[in-house]
Amino acid sequence: MNKVLDTALVLAAYGFKVYPLTAGTKIPVKGMHGEHDATSDKATIMNWFEIDSSYNLALNLQASGLAVIDLDYHGNGINGVKNYSQYLMDHGNTYMDSLKTYTELTPRGGIHIFYNLNHDLGNKDIQLMPGVELLTGKVVIAPSYISEINKWYIPQYQGYQTLSRKNVQPLPDWIIELATEAQKHTTKPAAQGNYQPGQKRWTGRLLDGLVHGASKGDRNNYLTQLTGKMFRVGADSDSIYNLLVFANSNCEPPLPDHEVNSIFGSILKKNGGR
Repeated sequence: MNKVLDTALVLAAYGFKVYPLTAGTKIPVKGMHGEHDATSDKATIMNWFEIDSSYNLALNLQASGLAVIDLDYHGNGINGVKNYSQYLMDHGNTYMDSLKTYTELTPRGGIHIFYNLNHDLGNKDIQLMPGVELLTGKVVIAPSYISEINKWYIPQYQGYQTLSRKNVQPLPDWIIELATEAQKHTTKPAAQGNYQPGQKRWTGRLLDGLVHGASKGDRNNYLTQLTGKMFRVGADSDSIYNLLVFANSNCEPPLPDHEVNSIFGSILKKNGGR
């Protein structure tokens, strides 16, 4: 019995649009188009898992009419769970009642709170407060609870309810108002320093490094240094992992997935992660 396939078919039966991810990761399957291939067609989904029964599963939120409040812990001390909890308590029972909807844990101690979305808030993520984002276009692991035994993206399905239209509330008006207000105050940061066109800064060199790749004898050192640099600039660990996988794809030949995971896990631990 394939629990991932079973879950995919249940989600599809509710009209949620799902698509496969490479086993053990949040990376779309090579040769596919990620969230753009999301579907609720049973035959298509079954065909995917006949090709590879170990696929992970993701949702296209926008196509599924869903939104997610994403509460994260960040390495810089920002605690989205604490900030959001305090905000709800400060505003009373009506706001607290918004928690009575389908919710999942995330790999690093965060929370995903699901809602039905009947408003057009655009296809982007909106920061509501430090450590708290409203996701409307971003895709998420489904379900996002990850086994403590294996820290990588291998969902543990047994014993958990499945997302359905029956256990998801409509997105509250006050969250929509909060998101609308947050979008009004989102501005591009002013240019800093005496930058001249064509001048390559540290960030430019880091971005170049993501696509340069490395030959067989230099891959481990290259990916280790690159991962360390990304942690030092304060990037989110999920973003770092995705960029590390991308950088590895430019190596000749790429390292096996388990070696990439080992590099990431080692640097993550040094930077206070688990």
